[in-house]
This record gives sequence, structure tokens and C-alpha cells, in this order.
Amino acid sequence: MQKNKYKYVSVGAMVAVMLLLGLYMWMTYRSAVRDISERAGNQLPWAMFYESYQRAEIVSKGDTLSLPDLRGDLSLVSSVEGMNDVLSRRYHSEVSLDTIALFVDSLLSVVNLDRNFTVMEVDHQGKILRQNNDLLTPTSLKTQVFSTRRDQSKGIQLALNDPYPVLARRLSPLFLASAIILILFGAILIRLLRYLDEQKMMADLRNDFSYAMVHDMKSPLSSIIMGARFLHSGKVDDKPDIKEKYFTIIESEADHLLALVNKLLTISKLENKKLILNKQSINLEPIIEDLIEKAKAKTEKKIDFIVDLLSKHVLADEQYLTEAISNLIDNAIKYSKEDIKISITSHSTDKYVLLKVRDNGIGISKEDQLIIFDKFGRAAIHEHNRKGGVSGFGLGLNYVDQVMQAHGGKVTVSSEKDHFSEFTLYIPKNV
Repeated sequence: MQKNKYKYVSVGAMVAVMLLLGLYMWMTYRSAVRDISERAGNQLPWAMFYESYQRAEIVSKGDTLSLPDLRGDLSLVSSVEGMNDVLSRRYHSEVSLDTIALFVDSLLSVVNLDRNFTVMEVDHQGKILRQNNDLLTPTSLKTQVFSTRRDQSKGIQLALNDPYPVLARRLSPLFLASAIILILFGAILIRLLRYLDEQKMMADLRNDFSYAMVHDMKSPLSSIIMGARFLHSGKVDDKPDIKEKYFTIIESEADHLLALVNKLLTISKLENKKLILNKQSINLEPIIEDLIEKAKAKTEKKIDFIVDLLSKHVLADEQYLTEAISNLIDNAIKYSKEDIKISITSHSTDKYVLLKVRDNGIGISKEDQLIIFDKFGRAAIHEHNRKGGVSGFGLGLNYVDQVMQAHGGKVTVSSEKDHFSEFTLYIPKNV
């Protein structure tokens, strides 16, 4: 529940950042659009002034134009409006859009704006009365209207038909940086969510592992308690054979529990790099012969061992290597069919002595091969194994992996479902 809350908060934060970044980019875009529109619009009154001045010289034939209807100021916009109003009423001379376009083209080139534009004459409602070309599009960027009549009935407007290259040049660094930030933030969020999922999965696997371990410890403990109670009752005091049998069971189950606890402690030490190995040259042959005799004694199944040791001496800690090989043999028997065949071979490479333990058992699926060496991953298939009649929770393979890592080597697996499994120990030749 707590991790789900973190996940929701993380997703909410991501959405909020995306919205804020999107809003910022939109506002920046609108600001850039207004800036380009204003810069282009600032050139239009000058173009209108040059056009009206040029036209006035032609139509007035040297007469001095009187502008009695000034608005009380002598600004460029007011002067252009008054001049065009007089030229229209007194001389019936209308604005030349083509001439304005020539002046606009020159002025836009000076301020580095796109010269693909349309000059339009519009009425007081913004309706287009005429235009100098047919390049106008629905996406054209229009400037404000500058009046050519005192009654505001007509005006001139400029439309930039392709302002987007200029916008792209201005905004691309910002948008690129924003995109990079968004991608990085998204990658971090995805990694965080994945981490939360991994933590949840690990917590679930730990719970499964703990349950499996307690469940497996419960059985020998129950046997020990029941045997002790039965012996304590005195019912078998006069039956030495039965009494010895119960003592043997109690001793065997106690040894099993002790081995389990020792294995957990050893794994903990190996994981924390606190275990000191006593490496020396050891002979594999007597070790494997002893393990084979013990394996045959512990099971009622018929086992056919094939041993071919081309390399008999290795540099290792005898105690821990022996336990690792024993775990592989136990697994081969545990996950076997009725007719058990186990081959144990060894040979050398330049850097390692390779010791292989191969069986003809039930095999391991590709999916399970990815997790069998993980202390908690094996708990994920524990219930499946129990349904198949196999006890234990796979702690031995993690032990083997840890021991081989402590030796500077590794363990690998090759398996085919329902056919075989082969584990290979890579034992380094040098310290």
C-alpha cells in the first residue's frame, strides 16, 4: 500500500511537471509570436507613410496638403491616417497595396523577418476588401490594423504567411532543452517505478522465502518433538531396537536443522564478504567418492554414478567446495526421475578447472534458470516444487553460487526441460 502511494505520487509529479513544462513552452511560444507580430507591425506604418507621401507628390501636383483634422498629435500613425484620409476625399486616390508591399519587403529584410507576406485592406469589422496576392493562408500571422480613415472605416493589415521558420530558430534551443529535461525526468521516473516494483517483488519473495524456510524447519522440529515425547513416555524402554530407531530419527533431523542454520549463516557471511576461505590444493577424487557413498545411503532410489575426472586437483577451501558439490548431487537426486543417472566430470582450461555435475532429471525451464541462484528467487517456484512432491526451497544453489564467487569463480547451468540439467563449477587455478 505504501509503495502504491509512492507510485501514485511519482506519476502525479510527472504529470504536474509535464503540464507546467507544456504551459511554459506554450506561453513562450505565444510571447515569440507576439514579438514577431509586433516587429512586423512596426514596419507597416512606415511603409504606409512612404506610399502615401509618394502618392501625394503625384496627385497633389505640388499643392501643400492641409491636415486640419489631426487628432491632436503628430505621431506617425496619426499622420499616415490623416494623409490617406485627405488623399481619398480630396483627390479620390486610394492606397496602392503593391507599393506598400515593396516598402514592407525592404523593411522586413532589415529586421530579418520572413518576406513571404500579404498586404490587405480591411473594413472596420476586419473583413478583407482587397489584398496584393493570393498567398494568405489560415495559419498566416496577422499584425494589428492601421487605419487610413478618420472614421476608422478602412485600414491596412499585414499578414506573415510563413513565420514558423523564424519561430523555429528562436524556440528550437528552448524546446530541445525542454525535451531533454522531459526525457531525463521520464527516464528517472520509469527507473523509480521499476525500482519500487522490484522492491515490492523482493519483499514478496522474502515473505515466500521466510514461509518456505519456516515450513521446512517445522517438519524436522515436529519429528524431534514427537520422538522425544515418545521416548520420554517410557513406552519403548523395553524395546531397544525401536528406541534406537527414534534416537536415530531425532539425531538425523537435528543434524538437518543444524546444517540448514549453518548454511544460512555461511551465505550471510559470504554475502557480507566476512567469510575467510582456507584455500589449498585438494584432491577431488576422494571427496567425490565419499559424497557418492553418502548419497546412495540417503536414498532408496537406484543411482548410477559416472565419474570421469581428467583434472583431479584444485585450489580451493575443502569444506565449502565439498558442501557445494554435495548440494549439486542432492539436487540431481531430488529433481530426478525413477532411474537416476548422474555424471561427474572435470577438465582444465587455461584459467579454470571445470567440474560438471549432470543428471537425467526433470530439467529446469528457461524462466527458472534466470533465478535459481538467487536466494529469494527460488522461493518463487517453491510452491510449484511442493506440488510436484519436492521438498526444500532451493537455498543450496544460492550457497553454491556464493561459494564459487568467494573462490573467484562462478557456477553456470545448462538444462532442457524433462531431459537433463548440468551445473558447471569454474574453479580458478590461481589464488
